[in-house]
Amino acid sequence: MKTRLFSVFAFLCLLTLPAFAESAADLRSRMESRLPSIDDLKAKGYVGENNRGFIEVRDSGSSTAGGVVSAENHDREAVYALIAQQTGASADSVGKARAKQIASNSRGGVWVQDESGQWKKK
Repeated sequence: MKTRLFSVFAFLCLLTLPAFAESAADLRSRMESRLPSIDDLKAKGYVGENNRGFIEVRDSGSSTAGGVVSAENHDREAVYALIAQQTGASADSVGKARAKQIASNSRGGVWVQDESGQWKKK
C-alpha cells in the first residue's frame, strides 16, 4: 500500500511539470489501470519486483503476465527517464532507488529481488 501511494505521489509530482504534463498524465493513467492486474499477478507469485525497479515474470503460469509486464516496464522506463531529467540523476539510479523502496515496503507474499540478484518472498 505504501508503495502504491509513493508511486501515485511521484506521478502527481510529474503532473505539475508543464512541459511533461500530457505524457505524465498518460503514463499515470495507463499504470493505474494496470495496477489491479499487477497486484493479482504478484499475489499469485507470477511476477516479482526486480532490483532495477522493473517487474519480472517469475512463473510462466499466467498467459497474460508477459503482456502486462512488458507494458508496465515500458511505462516505468519512461517515468524513470522523466524523473531523471528533472533531478539530474540517471534513469538507472531512479529505478534502483525505487526498487529499494519497494523491497523495504513490500508485504504479503510479494517476490522481490535483492541487490545481489537473489529472489525473496516478502
